[in-house]
Amino acid sequence: MNFNYRRVIAFLLLVALSVGFGFAFDAIATAIEKHNHPLDERYLTEIEKNAKEFGIPEPILWSIVRNESDFISNSVSDSGEVGLMQLTPEQFTVICTDLLGDTEMNTGMLYDPATNLRVGTAWLSELYKKYGVWETVYAAYHAGTDQVDEWLLNPELVNELGRLQNIPDEETAEYVEEMTDSVRLYQKLYYQN
Repeated sequence: MNFNYRRVIAFLLLVALSVGFGFAFDAIATAIEKHNHPLDERYLTEIEKNAKEFGIPEPILWSIVRNESDFISNSVSDSGEVGLMQLTPEQFTVICTDLLGDTEMNTGMLYDPATNLRVGTAWLSELYKKYGVWETVYAAYHAGTDQVDEWLLNPELVNELGRLQNIPDEETAEYVEEMTDSVRLYQKLYYQN
């Protein structure tokens, strides 16, 4: 009887250790995910405000800023995109004038985080109105609307629901996949109730 008692205790200890290691591993994995996909306090208020104003889910804004600029507000790409949401000066001017009706903004304001976030969010909202599918929006954000419109005309690149499915540009396809994964992770880490 003493032998069975020890076996039961050893088994229960093994189960408790396994559960403890499981919780510890999960906590470590979550901490790593949060480190790699943070909510940068500097932009929290602006992202919340713009998400509400333009009807864009917050995880999408966080993912765009993370993937485009890694939260560096004065980031400039090799191709001339500027700021948190990596907008070109030409895009900025068109969005400000045509979408926001603001002719007072100048391209120097691209470096202002609040302005860059507002203008970029307005652009995302416009893209969503046009395409209605987030994956297509991500493709248009990356490759441009002219390119995405051309792809959507090709039946080999569109599924039976009319959604872009086989993006021929590898870089854009990777960007769409990265954005989709990033949004899903932000949703899981910060926005699940």
